[in-house]
Amino acid sequence: MKKIDVFQNFDETHMKRLQLVYLNDHGFTPKEISKWTGYAISTINTYIKKFSSILDEAKKLFYHITMKVKKVLRGGKQLVYLYKFYGEEELICSKVGTTTRLPEQRLKEEIKYYRDHGIDVHRAEICSVIDCGAIPAEGAESVTRAAFIRKYPDAFYKNDRFFGVDISTRTFNKIVNDYLGGATFA
Repeated sequence: MKKIDVFQNFDETHMKRLQLVYLNDHGFTPKEISKWTGYAISTINTYIKKFSSILDEAKKLFYHITMKVKKVLRGGKQLVYLYKFYGEEELICSKVGTTTRLPEQRLKEEIKYYRDHGIDVHRAEICSVIDCGAIPAEGAESVTRAAFIRKYPDAFYKNDRFFGVDISTRTFNKIVNDYLGGATFA
């Protein structure tokens, strides 16, 4: 394992080149890299070609950092959430669900799903995200879904969506926290 002194002086230009080739090698597009670095896409493409020879050095330098970031981002956290989606002014639906990814990433996927299916989402809210710890989040999702289906049977649509229903964040949180705290439901 290579140890790196984080206080040593790195050549800033060389470090940026290492970052570019490394990010490209890990599947990030020049457009994504451009957002983070501020470089023009044409510059990124040129650097990726011109400096591909330093990829091994970049991998050695960034490997451990990447593993730590992946662990944080994909660390298998069991999250249950409540999102709300709105049209120009009106509520479209409330949605309960689970994710092990970042809640914002999951929300973007949901917005894309709606837009791809002809639903014009203008605004979305992350109302609640609860870490279920070692308990699979699907249990908390199932309990909330069951409670809300019972209360709003005509508003329920597959994939845990309740159209036209403004689900109370407080009620959602109570159901999930009761479930996680060991409350029994009969």
